[in-house]
Amino acid sequence: MNIESKWLEDFLALAETRNFSTAAGLRNITQPAFSRRIRMLEQSVGAELIDRTQTPVALTASGRIFRVTARTLVHQMEEGISQISALNYSDGSLVRIASAHSLALDMTLSIQQAFRPKTQPMLSVDAMNVDEAVDALQQGECDLLLAFENEHLKLPPFDYIKVGHADLLPVTAPNEKGLPKFSLESEEATPWLAYNPASYMGRQTDSLRSELNLKTVFLSSMVDMLKLQAVKGQGVAWLPDFSIRDEIRDGRLIVIGDKKHIRQVSYYAYRYQSRLHPSGERVWSALKKIATGNSLN
Repeated sequence: MNIESKWLEDFLALAETRNFSTAAGLRNITQPAFSRRIRMLEQSVGAELIDRTQTPVALTASGRIFRVTARTLVHQMEEGISQISALNYSDGSLVRIASAHSLALDMTLSIQQAFRPKTQPMLSVDAMNVDEAVDALQQGECDLLLAFENEHLKLPPFDYIKVGHADLLPVTAPNEKGLPKFSLESEEATPWLAYNPASYMGRQTDSLRSELNLKTVFLSSMVDMLKLQAVKGQGVAWLPDFSIRDEIRDGRLIVIGDKKHIRQVSYYAYRYQSRLHPSGERVWSALKKIATGNSLN
């Protein structure tokens, strides 16, 4: 197999821009020459990487997998050159992580704490809606994904680690007497600070609609947004236990209901099975160690 490094950089530029003309401009070559180089790369790989029938162009299934491989190869070449030149002050590889909003902060801190300060890899963490984060991994736009359970991502060509699980606890702010402001047993409909129905958390809590007398008063896919509304006394929200420890401890939120009202979710780290650059593999190893604790720190 004969693959030139410039072809990899061409491919990564096209994967980013989804436009041959724009990518060719970024690579400072003519579009015909750029297109020929992409064709030569596909011939060397033995698979079509670009779906040219779509506008803008899209990556094929092979292209999405190869995007991770190409980025890793480019990182390794850059790292090797940097080491030879004695210029690298770290391992030189940026680890791109897409994460569900509710997991981003705690998981990032857990990863960083798994390394000594001088050996911490450089992380680029994008917090987003769960479904958007899943799409980022599938499109090869990140090295690792931190998200909740997804059966599709447990199948090849993906690999996964179960990092832990969380309870979604029904909580409310206290009233002026320090008692729960809202109840799940009230005859009147309880104001519900709900997740967007199309989101992962929305799907996990959808059954509450038929089990309890709830009236949706606010919708969001972001845990922090619902937590803020709950603390302000706007209604009842089902929030991950790891995200509300401080609020429960200092009395700003109170857990209500009983065990049957709790919903459980599991959270995972996902990746493509193809080997990552050295820093990516180090973070993956750290996540395996974190998983043994089965909880967020």
